[in-house]
Amino acid sequence: MDFMPDLWGEGQLLAFSGVDGVTRATEPLVLTTAVVDGALRLRLPLDLAVGFDGLRVQRWTCVLGDALVGEADGGPYRLAFADHHTVVGEVPSGVRVTVGEVSLSMPPCRLARVGEGDLVGWQDGTAWGLAWRTPGDGDLAPVPVRPDLAALCRERAGFVRAVEASEELTPGQFRLLRKAVSVMKVNLYSAEGPRRRRWSTPDRWPHRHMWLWDSAFHAVGMAYVDLGLAQDEILAMLEAITPEGMLPHMVQADGGHSAITQPPLLAWSTRHVMDLGGDPSWARECLPLLERYLDWDRRHRDRNGNGLPEWQISGEPLCRCGESGLDNSSVYDRGVLLDAPDFAAFLYNDYECLADLAERLGDEALAERCHRAADPVAVAVNASLWLESAGLYAHLDHDGGLLPIKTIAGFMPLFAGIATTDRAARLAGHLSNPATFGAPVQVPSEALDSGTFCKDMWRGPAWVNLSYLVVLGLRRYGFSAEAEALKENLLETVQRWYEREGCLFEYYDALGLTSPRDLDRKRRLGTGRGIAPICDYHWTAAVTAALLLE
Repeated sequence: MDFMPDLWGEGQLLAFSGVDGVTRATEPLVLTTAVVDGALRLRLPLDLAVGFDGLRVQRWTCVLGDALVGEADGGPYRLAFADHHTVVGEVPSGVRVTVGEVSLSMPPCRLARVGEGDLVGWQDGTAWGLAWRTPGDGDLAPVPVRPDLAALCRERAGFVRAVEASEELTPGQFRLLRKAVSVMKVNLYSAEGPRRRRWSTPDRWPHRHMWLWDSAFHAVGMAYVDLGLAQDEILAMLEAITPEGMLPHMVQADGGHSAITQPPLLAWSTRHVMDLGGDPSWARECLPLLERYLDWDRRHRDRNGNGLPEWQISGEPLCRCGESGLDNSSVYDRGVLLDAPDFAAFLYNDYECLADLAERLGDEALAERCHRAADPVAVAVNASLWLESAGLYAHLDHDGGLLPIKTIAGFMPLFAGIATTDRAARLAGHLSNPATFGAPVQVPSEALDSGTFCKDMWRGPAWVNLSYLVVLGLRRYGFSAEAEALKENLLETVQRWYEREGCLFEYYDALGLTSPRDLDRKRRLGTGRGIAPICDYHWTAAVTAALLLE
């Protein structure tokens, strides 16, 4: 058996990858799969349905982020990206391709004008295509691209097919691994504008841009597949540092960026890459940038001067704390500054990882500065953020009271190695406690008995990225059986929903009942606004790959 991804499901991303050539994030051509087998949805540069009248797919043999191959009534169905601006396909004779309200034909026609660009489509017998054309591309009616589609699909599948795994993986896990690598591949861009190297995005649609802590997780997974790409993902993010030393949480391809930051995890991911054989000269480039951005966090995110950092709070009721990454966590419902156990743990851990890197590379002075910055944070976390009644680290109000809301943020001192041995044991115990975090799918972002637990984003659902950090924390303290059980829970969850829905999702129902695509997202279901949980999400794929390949 080939064990290639072969499951159709609505919402799978389709785009040209920076692995294969030049991409243009500022001139996007992105599609997703639709509910009906073979049908598509153009997402960027505009939203249009792509239909195939008369198509009946009998079996899929390859469903990747840049190539689709199936067997349909009357002949093959194939699709692949010829380049960043061009998708080409083949359908059985008699199948009519429509985009929006237009049936494709020859000569190529303009389907839409968006800004200074044109969306062009054509069908010539069984061959069809879409092209996003911008000024300088030549005449409106190009000669249609008619490649050897079977060969082009094999070429696009090469990066995924090259990924091998140990014989311990089941066939289902091997297919899941290759699906994860396909998601990682489709969410990679080439160098563009001020971005001087390949970089990654959480998803080509709707996020599109480069995000800080996402990039750290992307690189951790990619390091098992391609060290060079992992190094690019980290350094591309670090090179977005502002003159003041702040790393924005979101950076656009054209250089625009947000005004807030995000969890500091890049030194951790840099050390991970080095542990797997990364280039020391690359790491030396990272060191000064890592120190600058960690120092910026320490100087600018401790408003009360007690050695414990606080995330910035916004006035947006549905996203009080985008800087924490836990946008709508109920911890932030009051909209006030809080000393945060996750921020403190990440900051401490990143300083310690940077110190370790500096020592490996012979920079003892940097290592000493990092230890001096990190040590007081660990002391302050244990002195001020442990909530004994809950057996968990908690957020501290600036009036001196600990919030009795149990969230996954309280596990992050376990990941960082800050927790004392007895406190680590109590944290581990929560995973088998059905009243708190012992849910069918782990680790819930909020305890089941919190009073505000629900199926809305960071108010209950389980997220693979932070659950992975809990796995690492359990291992760090010798809870090997608990770590292995959590790892198996994560992989089983991702695989089960991939086999049902065809996608790797942004987050999962902690109760294991509701499809990820039907979960709430910042009260989207109640207000009718916003976006659904995202399909083919990059850090879910990267962590899945890391767990399967470690």
